[in-house]
Amino acid sequence: MKKIAAFLLLTLLSVIFVLPGHAKAHGVGMDIIRLVDKNQDDGMFNIHGQIGVAGDTAITLGFSSGDDLSILDGGLKYYFGRYLNSLFLGFGIGYYDHDVHGDDFGFVFALGYERSLTDFLAVSGSVRMVAGIDEEIIGYGETPVFQPTLSIMITF
Repeated sequence: MKKIAAFLLLTLLSVIFVLPGHAKAHGVGMDIIRLVDKNQDDGMFNIHGQIGVAGDTAITLGFSSGDDLSILDGGLKYYFGRYLNSLFLGFGIGYYDHDVHGDDFGFVFALGYERSLTDFLAVSGSVRMVAGIDEEIIGYGETPVFQPTLSIMITF
């Protein structure tokens, strides 16, 4: 799983620098809540990125890894305004790999707001809903699970 994550991160960075995009539509960041939240596999290292593909749409890709759980998710983000300065909807698919309980695929949906703070820095907050994952794998008693996010992104 670690080799796949490294390959995907390298691919994401390559695509970001090769593809022409909209101004300030690309970004690489980290979810601070997932990093420190003990309810999410005792805190998880994570990185996510986005590539602007249309005037109001971006492709997203993320990787998270904790003590027993690794998550790879990808999807689309639709902005109701400008990139990095508006309300957004995100939806996609996540692959959850647990060391003990196996793996499973599920759906991810997010509703949030992004704000550009400077020319190269943006913050994002959202509520994510994760559904369709086996409860033993995700570590919660019932699904769907609602999770807060607070991300900091370097944008270009």
